[in-house]
Amino acid sequence: MVIRIASAVMSLAGLLALVSGLLFWTGTALDWIQLHMLLGFLTVGALWVVAIGQIFAKKGSWVVAAAAIIVGAATIVLGMTQASLMVGDFHWLVEVLHLALGIFTIGLGHIGAARYRKRQAE
Repeated sequence: MVIRIASAVMSLAGLLALVSGLLFWTGTALDWIQLHMLLGFLTVGALWVVAIGQIFAKKGSWVVAAAAIIVGAATIVLGMTQASLMVGDFHWLVEVLHLALGIFTIGLGHIGAARYRKRQAE
């Protein structure tokens, strides 16, 4: 049940974080940066709950768990420091990397959650 809730939180918070991030790119909703960061933390937190589920589950995947922990940490670190990285004409590369990590965070979380549910059904 915890993994199912974490998956739902990850979906909703991740989607809202993606939408707010895309709004930043268009130059609108710049006042929502704190909300975007909170949604990112919720998404990564839910990812880490799934990772913990993988660690303690019978036939859980240590590879998925380790990847989830690393990707979540990288997403948070990049998100917190991106304003000061590659300032100038090439800052868009940092933004694209942050977007890719965010999408990967959500995808990896769903992979882990689906794997957990499949293993529990066996």
